[in-house]
Amino acid sequence: MRQKKSSGESKMTEEELILLESSRHVSMATSALFYGNAFIVSALPLWLYWRIQMMDPLTYAIFFVAFTFLSTYLVAYAYRKLQFTLKYKIAMRRAAVIQKQVSQELSKENKQKRDTKASERKNKVADREATAFSIFYNNALYLFLVLLLFWFMKTFHPMVNYAITTSASAFLLAFFSTGGTTK
Repeated sequence: MRQKKSSGESKMTEEELILLESSRHVSMATSALFYGNAFIVSALPLWLYWRIQMMDPLTYAIFFVAFTFLSTYLVAYAYRKLQFTLKYKIAMRRAAVIQKQVSQELSKENKQKRDTKASERKNKVADREATAFSIFYNNALYLFLVLLLFWFMKTFHPMVNYAITTSASAFLLAFFSTGGTTK
């Protein structure tokens, strides 16, 4: 039989649900940041293949564009998925510190206003930290996978090497980003 929760526990779970629901939605600015960074990191292998494998950019332009956009989409997808997972974890870790800080700043306000302000600030801080870490982690992992696959496939034709290296790295990154849980 389930026991009744105290008002503090039910409030916390309600706050967690609100945080969890709001973290699924990415703002337009964050989405633009994700796609911009994903495009830059997805375009970096072009230099590797242009200079080291001697693939002419004009000859393979359609090929380069197609695989760059595929990897851009998959890297941005990995950013979103990891950000969602991290945002919830970061918010729960920062809750006490932010609540204390807001209580000190708004000591003369009523409790409901302080709680609302603390929740908003916690969501903002968690979003910012999760976004930054998601971009850093996914970029590092993607570039590591690209270099690793580039090295393993050095005997393949450059076009096959590029196709497999960029797409496999992006697919693996997207796959790894969905492996986390929210709790």
